[in-house]
Amino acid sequence: MKRIQRILAGWLAFVFLLAAPVASYEAEAAKMPGINAKATEQNVMKLLNRYDKDGAYILKKQIAAGDDVLRWFSGGRIIDRISIAVHEETHVYSIRRMDETRYYVGNQKTIPVRHTAVFRTKEMASSIPKRLRTFRYNTYVAKPTQNLASDIQGAYGLMNEFMAYRMSMNNTVALYPYYKAQHADWDQWTVYINYCENGKLAYAEFKYYILHYLDYAKRHNPGVYRGIVGNRAFCRAYRMIEKSYAKLNAKYEKDLKRLKEVFAKQGYQMQVTDESVTVQKDWKVMGIGRFTADYRKLLKEMKKERYRRVHGRLAGQHI
Repeated sequence: MKRIQRILAGWLAFVFLLAAPVASYEAEAAKMPGINAKATEQNVMKLLNRYDKDGAYILKKQIAAGDDVLRWFSGGRIIDRISIAVHEETHVYSIRRMDETRYYVGNQKTIPVRHTAVFRTKEMASSIPKRLRTFRYNTYVAKPTQNLASDIQGAYGLMNEFMAYRMSMNNTVALYPYYKAQHADWDQWTVYINYCENGKLAYAEFKYYILHYLDYAKRHNPGVYRGIVGNRAFCRAYRMIEKSYAKLNAKYEKDLKRLKEVFAKQGYQMQVTDESVTVQKDWKVMGIGRFTADYRKLLKEMKKERYRRVHGRLAGQHI
């Protein structure tokens, strides 16, 4: 009898172990705003405090400074605009004076960087080959709006965008377990995939713009080049932002593969190619385009010796 009781006890323990992850997801989901919840300050901060410590840090600082962080949401759902709110408030946080940028690099760490001499980014626009004029080329390089930081602050402004896009990518990647716990459907997961695909491309674009700016400066304005690559605080911020951003891209790729199992449980067949992410259910096919071709083009370009040398100077490598 005792032997049977021990066997039953062991079996029940095994069953509870199997059920524990599901139970924890359900408990976590119950504590959080729903997947379609409206954006209120309380809901936004609840989500950030649980999943995105970096985003929470920035928004807390900006709320304390008197910012209306809800202006980025337009009264819609949290998931539709939370990445944008984190991105834009990071910009606001970073600028306290025109000749200095406070680069937030994660883990509650900020690196203040005084600017050295620069030239406008659009001066180098025509030197970028047409095949590399991707999604953000006109907005941030060739045809910027008046007084856009990425133009008037040269490499310092370009890295401000690099930092902000890293923050928005970090926010979306961090929300993967939230989407899963909330049993998000395809229409909701498209928000996650779209933001991650855009964020992944932004990594390649802004890293390339920074390296190209400095390579162009090296050849046409060596004083500007020496001032920036000799700015230790700038180099340190670049190293930390670039490294963490690359890790976020890799994590997204792993999570995208894991999504196949998530969708399978909902009755979807999912297919991921370089060009798209598609799902099929009941003969209905839905999909999202990807930027893989442009992303790889830019990465390939940055493997050229002249870009590797500039990256090496910024990253503290002897190349």
